[in-house]
Amino acid sequence: MNYRLAALEDIEEIMAIIEDGRAFLATQNSGQWQDGYPNKDNIINDINNKNFYVLYTHDNSKIAGVCALTFYEKDYDHLYEGKWLTDLPYMVMHRIAVKKEYRNQGYGKELFEVFEIVAKEKGYKSLRIDTHENNVVMRRVLEERGFIFCGRAILTPNKDRMVFEKVLP
Repeated sequence: MNYRLAALEDIEEIMAIIEDGRAFLATQNSGQWQDGYPNKDNIINDINNKNFYVLYTHDNSKIAGVCALTFYEKDYDHLYEGKWLTDLPYMVMHRIAVKKEYRNQGYGKELFEVFEIVAKEKGYKSLRIDTHENNVVMRRVLEERGFIFCGRAILTPNKDRMVFEKVLP
């Protein structure tokens, strides 16, 4: 598994992967990413803040998947339903996508391995993520990766999301 922090030179390839993800989510009737978010400015901001990662194909020839890993999400401060498993400092995964020709080949699961590796390297034991209720593929991956459904949060602006947490050993 080969991954690294993204660079501005990657932006066009990253945006193509984001658009693949947007199209895929549309087929699930989730509404997630259908309002123009994330856009190029969001990703450039992530890259500039050293929060965006790219995952290479197994032969290291192309970028297969992408994700943002951040250290806080203000919209997670108040769940309107449920409760977090811990009050530990946490890392968050956002903007995860796999290029369409690499779906169903394990790259999504590898992005979650990157999430855990980076969190451990930075001393975090709590991982958090949110997704749309209709994003059944993501919900299945979260369950397989040991994430526990904790409730619901409203993400700015007014987006109802299911939230999950995983506590690392």
